[in-house]
Amino acid sequence: IDEAKFLAAGLRKLTGTHLVLYTDLPASAEVDSLPAVFDAAVPQWAEYFDVPEDVYADWSMIGFVIADKEKFRALGVLPESLPAFANGYSIGKVLWMYDQPSDYYRRHLLLHEGVHGFMRFLYGDCGPPWYEEGMAELLATHRYDAGRLEVNYVPRSRDEAPMWGRVRILREAFADHRALDWEDVLNLGPTAHREVDAYGWSWAACLLLEKDPRFHERFRRVPKLLEYGDFFNGFNQMFADDWDAIRRQWRLMVAMFDYGYDVAKEAVDGTPGRPLPAEGAEIVVSAEHGWQNSGYRLEAGKTYRVTAAGRYTIAADPRPWPCEPNGVTVRYFQGYPLGILLAGIYDDDTSPEGLWNPVPVGLEQTLVVQRPGTLFFRVNDSPAEWGDNQGELRVRVTPVVRNGTPPAASQNP
Repeated sequence: IDEAKFLAAGLRKLTGTHLVLYTDLPASAEVDSLPAVFDAAVPQWAEYFDVPEDVYADWSMIGFVIADKEKFRALGVLPESLPAFANGYSIGKVLWMYDQPSDYYRRHLLLHEGVHGFMRFLYGDCGPPWYEEGMAELLATHRYDAGRLEVNYVPRSRDEAPMWGRVRILREAFADHRALDWEDVLNLGPTAHREVDAYGWSWAACLLLEKDPRFHERFRRVPKLLEYGDFFNGFNQMFADDWDAIRRQWRLMVAMFDYGYDVAKEAVDGTPGRPLPAEGAEIVVSAEHGWQNSGYRLEAGKTYRVTAAGRYTIAADPRPWPCEPNGVTVRYFQGYPLGILLAGIYDDDTSPEGLWNPVPVGLEQTLVVQRPGTLFFRVNDSPAEWGDNQGELRVRVTPVVRNGTPPAASQNP
């Protein structure tokens, strides 16, 4: 580092505890706060990896935030030996990044490369591509407000993370029938970092394992596998008993993903249901959670009557909205009234398609079942907005027998 040469060429030096930054960007509050943002992230990363302060107290990186690529190339900061990169890159304790079109994405990219550096410092390795990039995305995705930083955060809207684009990657891929399966993400190759889509998929994979309460504790132990040198086998053994649950949850998550997606509230219990008694059964459905297992299995070709009752609150904007199973028509979500009771059948072939193409139940509905499976219920709400709901409703499911002829008015799940 020839600091005198850098400064003579017009670069500015910004210094923090864990980052020394050189940039040709003009002075601004957002740019000049980057070392402070980095410093605020480091203790949060350390807490995530369960690292005491004395281990990382003296750790730091050197960073280059670049507007004029040729200026940095002339200064020898972008040597020919450095691999080509689209946005950011890091080796050891040095990171390079090009300026970004939003303050959020500039911070995000700096933190992303910082996570790589911190993990290499702790473990000497960052793991396979999905984990390396997914962890960097997980611990760089943030909220920054009035100088306070929170990482490992799921942005609640596009406005919270302008130009970031990870949610769009998943939503567009699902809409275009090109979403990656779970194994596709785990098998991303060594050049995955060259394609921005890989960052979205890797982040989503780490987000699922981090935020789902069934997997969270084990996922926090995954970094230790980097020390043992056999990440692949160790990871597979750690989650061997849950592959079906992870695949199921992944497919459902990708189908419904959006800003603010609440992984914990959307966790699905895939336990196969037992046969529905001849007299039917009553199920309690919470308004505060996503798809809920009724505990009962419906048979193909049979007809069932579903009735529901109860009062709950479905939103709090600006005050709690009282709601009944028919929902509230002042607002819709995915084509149905907000808060309406929905039903779906999780097929015996473990496909969750019936859960992302639900049947509206409301106060009453007749179901003619096409494929056997376990019956699920939820009230209709965004996966990002369970936190302001309260209450529950009671649902009764009864087999219908009318001389072998099902009722004319019906829905076919």
